[in-house]
Amino acid sequence: MAALSGTFSFVLIPAEEGSPMELKEGDKSGGLENDYLISTAKQYFHEQSGGDAQAARIDNLTPDERKALAAQIRQQYITNNPKASPQFAQMGDDQLVELVKSTQVSASCDIVALTVPTKVNSYFAVSMYCADEAKRRGLGYNSRATELLKACGHVPAANDGDEAGTDQPPGVYGDVFVGRCFDKEETDVWQRVDFTVNDASPTAEWTLIARQKGGGGGGGTASAHSLSGTMTNALQQNPAGAAGGGQPGQIQEDLGYAWSQTGEEVELKFAVASGTKAKYVKVNFGRDSLKVTVAGQTLVNGKTGGLVNKDECTYTIQDDDEGKGRELCVTLGKHNSSEWPFPVQGK
Repeated sequence: MAALSGTFSFVLIPAEEGSPMELKEGDKSGGLENDYLISTAKQYFHEQSGGDAQAARIDNLTPDERKALAAQIRQQYITNNPKASPQFAQMGDDQLVELVKSTQVSASCDIVALTVPTKVNSYFAVSMYCADEAKRRGLGYNSRATELLKACGHVPAANDGDEAGTDQPPGVYGDVFVGRCFDKEETDVWQRVDFTVNDASPTAEWTLIARQKGGGGGGGTASAHSLSGTMTNALQQNPAGAAGGGQPGQIQEDLGYAWSQTGEEVELKFAVASGTKAKYVKVNFGRDSLKVTVAGQTLVNGKTGGLVNKDECTYTIQDDDEGKGRELCVTLGKHNSSEWPFPVQGK
């Protein structure tokens, strides 16, 4: 792929209706791997959530407070994962505290594909970048972003709407960024292109194309695909799960993926959007670590539950069994046949 240069525009849509949309400008040169828009969105939501303040609070814990926090995490994890208790009990207090810190303060965002690139839409993809767990965190309803989502033929997911004791509608919550890229896999071309405030209108021409057959949007019967998925806030929801445990063979909500193991390998399976292509995926295998990113979004990054034979590691991406999305399968070769208490520590 040729080196990119120049700038592109994208839009911030505040949840507060009285606040105007903001036109932003970014540098194209980072390409897909170091995309300016994704980096900007992650940092924006990180600052909005008080991630730095959370890190400072953990850093400022007294030795006794760090010891008490580590003991609490250790006990909760051992209670929920008795088979892993011997290995987990041996982890040091500082290691546990730093693990919790990493799950709390990492900059991330949820990426929603409003359109995927197709021949009908001239290979232009439009994505929306939202705060993780926006509704659960009490962020305001974003009516303009929700209308844009609907205009592309998507139905807001039911589990994003009403909950017991609330009257909140399904839809998008919190501030969002929206941007566009040109993505033609056949010619290996990916680059950011302009997305303006006028483009953010539900009646913009590209939304009409999105709703056409093969236009890359929704069909009016399903919710938009998330390229990143939504990861549960581990410390608030399940401090034990934050350590990357869970039982093999089932999807763990606190992990965001399913995993299983044999004596020879450990397998992780991630559900990703139908528009996800192999070139969006980057996997770094380490002797005792794993990092997986999709479209610039980190799905997992941390220490593995055992030593890895890097020569026996691989990953594949394919359509899921139901044909509604794609599945990224990452296989880690084991250095020895011992059982792993967890796949990867941290997000």
